[in-house]
Amino acid sequence: MAATGRRYAQAAFELAKDHNSLDVWEEGLASASEVLLDPDVLGFLDAPQVTDSAKLDGIATILPSIDGLVRNTVSLMTVNHDVNKFVEMYRLFSEMADEYRGIARAEVVTAVPLDDAQRDRLATGLARLVGRSEVKITENVNPDIIGGVEAKVGDHLIDGSTRTQLRLMRDSLAERPVD
Repeated sequence: MAATGRRYAQAAFELAKDHNSLDVWEEGLASASEVLLDPDVLGFLDAPQVTDSAKLDGIATILPSIDGLVRNTVSLMTVNHDVNKFVEMYRLFSEMADEYRGIARAEVVTAVPLDDAQRDRLATGLARLVGRSEVKITENVNPDIIGGVEAKVGDHLIDGSTRTQLRLMRDSLAERPVD
């Protein structure tokens, strides 16, 4: 499934890049994704008993204002019986667009939710650390880390959690000989 979604995402990304329309594609894909998250819509577009003609008419009706090439992508995925992979394709497209723009994505774990100022400082620091112009943060809260932050940006893992610092301190004390 991931390979199919990746092929669609790669083709869409190349087309968007060639037409200098990444923003238009991202906006259209986001709109289409919201509509396709509705189980009734997805069920209709994926139903084998519904004709392709009826499905294509439905797409034109439910997605009238998005870019024609984006709508054609939804239509192509529908007639190829791949529309259930659309949300994954959109996620992969967004990752490719961010990479192209020099934007990294970070999975961040904190003990408590971050406020906007903390999130901005963290994003700026992570961007500097990994050499990117910007970092988009996906935040998760886990009180078990006690404090600090754990962040994964691409292949970089940054663990500044209080839990890890305490464990390292404990291990260091356990290694010292007793006088």
